[in-house]
Amino acid sequence: MRRPRLQPVLDGSWEKPGSNPLRAGIAGLLITGALYSTLGGLILSIIALVLSSHDWSWIKTDNFTDFLLSYYQRFQVPILIVTAVMEFAVFLGITFLLVRRWHSSQPARYLSYHPPAALDLILAGLGAIAVVPLAELLDSWSYILFPVLRELRGGEGSLLAIHTPAQAVLVIFAVSITPAICEEVLFRGWLQRTIRRKASALVSILVTGVIFALFHMSPLSIAALAFVGFYLGYLFERCGTLFASMTAHGLYNLTIIWLVNTDVKWPWLVTGQGDIALPAAAGAVVVFLLVILGIELNARRQQAGAAAVT
Repeated sequence: MRRPRLQPVLDGSWEKPGSNPLRAGIAGLLITGALYSTLGGLILSIIALVLSSHDWSWIKTDNFTDFLLSYYQRFQVPILIVTAVMEFAVFLGITFLLVRRWHSSQPARYLSYHPPAALDLILAGLGAIAVVPLAELLDSWSYILFPVLRELRGGEGSLLAIHTPAQAVLVIFAVSITPAICEEVLFRGWLQRTIRRKASALVSILVTGVIFALFHMSPLSIAALAFVGFYLGYLFERCGTLFASMTAHGLYNLTIIWLVNTDVKWPWLVTGQGDIALPAAAGAVVVFLLVILGIELNARRQQAGAAAVT
């Protein structure tokens, strides 16, 4: 299933005979996750205390939904800045350091920073846009069982709100560009790549996708997040380069930002309650399947070309 990749030199400390590289992947995931959550939470708590030292009125709300909305509105800028800084420092920086120490003196090659095919990037991006309504549809089913989630989602949407050009730059950088670069290095480049060395492509995609969903700490959206993770994992496996999943991840998040900040009133796209309409979901399924078909055909064409050369 996998396209040929330039293999790195495996000269790290966890590549000794008898050592299992999967343990390195799990250890790295625990280290980066703990650092990101602990340091990020601590920094944001300090910032909130300092900025609220003379005005605690934002806390005086009637319910948790209003509190969440007030929190995101008041601290949108520091939340986005701290999130971006921590992702670059931990998910990108520490991951590179650990991969270099534990696996290979060629971390970029180990993480699959291989030159992408232009067609793969185009298809990956189109598929990401098609995934949005499908993931939203999975999310909307949870609203039936837990109606309060619709209100909570509205509160979280305020974190993505854009009212000025400066806000637009910050939101797009922190929510679209940063995760595409940093999260893909950790989840696809390191974790999935390492699992793939010991397991099948399907297992590596499924396991990484579920872990990716759990890492976002949104239990009732886990089905949608896992679906997104499976798609990103498929792109990484089939296209043979981290750039494919990075492109899709960035465009997926960018589409979410656009939807949050656009008063969409197209009946074929959204229902009166703001859920994805059936025509949009059906169209997304068709586009998604065509994208998968295109990626498969392109992969087989390149594999046939490589076989002919050798």
